[in-house]
Amino acid sequence: MRGLLILALLPFAAIAPAMTPLDDSGLADIRGQDGLTVNLENSSGIQAQQLNWITDSGNAPPGACSGGVADQHACTRLNGLSLQGDGNPLSAQLQLDVGSNGALPFLALQYGWQPSLFTLEGMTLETASNPGYATHSLGQIGLYSQGNLMLVNQGLFNSNGQNANLDFSMTGDWIYRQGGAGSAELSVGNLIMQNRFTNGPAGGHAPASGIIGIDNNGLLLEADHTYTALQFDLMYKASPGNFDRAGRQPLLHGAWLGGLKDARVRVSAGGLGYGYIGTSPNGLWDYAGINTPRSEGLTIQTQWDYDTDFQLRLGHADGDRTRMELVNWRRLGNGTGPMFALDTILDVVQNNTGPAGLCFGGGVVGGQPDSGLCTGAGGVFHPTRVAAGESAFAVLLRNGHLHAYSEQLTVANPTTGWSGNYNWGIVLTLGKLDGDILAYPQGPTGNVGLRADATVMVQSPGFWNAANSGDPLVRATAADNWQTHSHFLFANTASQVAVGLLNNDLLWKARDLYLTLGETDPAFPDMASGIMLRTDTLSRYQVRGLLGAGSLSDLGGPTANVALWDFNLSADQFRFVLYPATADGLATLGFDGYMNLDGNAYLSLAEVSSPKSAFRLSNVSGSIGWRNGNVVLKSGDQNSDGLPSLTIENELLLGQSADFGQSGGGNPLVGQVGFGDQQYGRIAMPGGTWHSEIIAKVPPP
Repeated sequence: MRGLLILALLPFAAIAPAMTPLDDSGLADIRGQDGLTVNLENSSGIQAQQLNWITDSGNAPPGACSGGVADQHACTRLNGLSLQGDGNPLSAQLQLDVGSNGALPFLALQYGWQPSLFTLEGMTLETASNPGYATHSLGQIGLYSQGNLMLVNQGLFNSNGQNANLDFSMTGDWIYRQGGAGSAELSVGNLIMQNRFTNGPAGGHAPASGIIGIDNNGLLLEADHTYTALQFDLMYKASPGNFDRAGRQPLLHGAWLGGLKDARVRVSAGGLGYGYIGTSPNGLWDYAGINTPRSEGLTIQTQWDYDTDFQLRLGHADGDRTRMELVNWRRLGNGTGPMFALDTILDVVQNNTGPAGLCFGGGVVGGQPDSGLCTGAGGVFHPTRVAAGESAFAVLLRNGHLHAYSEQLTVANPTTGWSGNYNWGIVLTLGKLDGDILAYPQGPTGNVGLRADATVMVQSPGFWNAANSGDPLVRATAADNWQTHSHFLFANTASQVAVGLLNNDLLWKARDLYLTLGETDPAFPDMASGIMLRTDTLSRYQVRGLLGAGSLSDLGGPTANVALWDFNLSADQFRFVLYPATADGLATLGFDGYMNLDGNAYLSLAEVSSPKSAFRLSNVSGSIGWRNGNVVLKSGDQNSDGLPSLTIENELLLGQSADFGQSGGGNPLVGQVGFGDQQYGRIAMPGGTWHSEIIAKVPPP
């Protein structure tokens, strides 16, 4: 995308030097020998006042942001674009050449750019429903980068056969802030991005061919093997200069490295489908617009398998940079299809139209049921539409899944060279992933910032309803599709024993959720500032499934059952903030948090053989807080017992003790206790403070 952006701006760059004297050193150098080489150098950079992406304009005049398709026409606006050199003149080189492999003609394109800075002063939208958002902004972005893009293909975009070779690499820093220079900045720093078509890890990831083409369904990228690298340090600076890379405080190191098999990415024109498959209100939303009209927007479809060298890394972003690596990825069970798949739709929605909502439960394995079909199948429908007179950017996730997990854990200290490999894995699979995320250009007190309404669901379709059936024959079939369900387990992969939450469903729902940087919340003055999520409307986290243990080779077979677990945290006030901290001389990830439960929170533990025999703590209200939180990862040479450790510590505050300086302090925790259909009374916890320290270690073999 970085290279494509530069290519798009290249004509504008050529205009500037063309209007200067011929002896100006900023003139582009064009040479035509064996192929064509274009050198661009510009000391003043390139600027654009505004760039508009206009969708569903219909018969409206060109460039207009109103008068198009009712409740669909929108302008997505990028304001104040600038591209300039980073410590040097803006410099890039484009090379074009043609040739043949003896049978087919080929075009070779190589584009490289020297260190540069791309800045964006604001991103917003303008719609007929809410034209006032034209003066708002999601914030400002700066991207420092240098890199190279190489593409060889039979033509530029040819989808007939695997004839394309791709090699992209970039290094840099991505910085986000919610105001001008001096505003707190969040950085994805020390960024490394690579992607290339290869022959796989067995062949040393040597260059190989794939498909880069355009057909009737859009742009297609496909290859048998690819190598992908995404490495970064998440950092924060409370009082920066202007897109400041000096003196940032580290929070977290993350990386996605290695090969993908049978990778396929398709980018298609088209946003949200507005009609039904079936008969309303008992059908499926035709979100892909297969049989009904579709808005203008963008759809990105992705799928792949993980190759033998793929790994995920998480660790410290400073000091010894100790990290843990999740390696040796494999498929759960013996299922078919891609290990990972997801459809993502990018669109603008407005005025109570667009996505109606998502269905939680009910056993629907595919598609998006409407409210009638959802409730008729035993699910709960969660509306997600924007309000009348409102408009928002929409990120819609559809029918995603992850059916793979890591079999081995590696902990490494790159400073000392210590490392340890363990036959332990974190099994986090995703059955059916759907989400509606609506983003508004608005802050909690001004017109700059990010406000969001989000509903995200990860489900094991059909399990919960079957497991709670009164018919023992139905209960016995609840885990039949375990290979494509969601699980969160800790596993000894040598013995294949896994413990945790099997066949689970997860719901995250938030309304009027703000992301703020560097602000002290006036309602909670004693809470740390940093990267904060906050809402005074709704924050809900629900997870349910089978608490127990089983064999990774057959999680649908005999399992050690503890209980059917259903845990719901529903709050009308929520704060969670990440900030740089220190512990044991290490730069660590700190956190504070607060939630005020709204009376709908509960915990239920039911007997697997008799689901109605359940212990319930229900109708819970009151305050919970976390203070002085810290996440610390240590390698074995940093612990006296030689074992690596992950420590999560904090002060747990309950009831009135959850006091961050808010008016009236925390509220006492109150809930109702029952078993089955019997209610035993109410219990209360006025307050309490506990120091919590959870230390996780992999036991020695």
